[in-house]
Amino acid sequence: MEYLVKDIPIYYEIYGSGMPVVMIHGWSPDHRLMKGCLEPLFEQLDQPWQRIYFDLPGMGKTPGRPWIDGSDAMLSVVLEFIDGILPGQYFLVAGESYGGYLARGVLKEREALVEGLLLICPVASQETLR
Repeated sequence: MEYLVKDIPIYYEIYGSGMPVVMIHGWSPDHRLMKGCLEPLFEQLDQPWQRIYFDLPGMGKTPGRPWIDGSDAMLSVVLEFIDGILPGQYFLVAGESYGGYLARGVLKEREALVEGLLLICPVASQETLR
């Protein structure tokens, strides 16, 4: 599936139903990284979860754009994607490496809607976690 954010068709896949979990992969791989490591875990759970895997701009099936010139622009795209596919809904966010860095930005900007945060090998110094 695709969702258009500005001039970028964001590729994404949704599995299951229930509380949404937005999965953000790290720098350079694509949604398959998160799908490959987390789907086996979700398949063992009784509680229903809606898993949303997407490709960040410039990775996988989502094209990049020159105007994405840093993490703030990337976070803006991620937030607009989430707002578009989950308008006003509560959700959880999971991020791996650079995706964890972006997930922390999602939490900061959408604190009222984020019900939980999973960080897998996040990009962060100990100083920023205090």
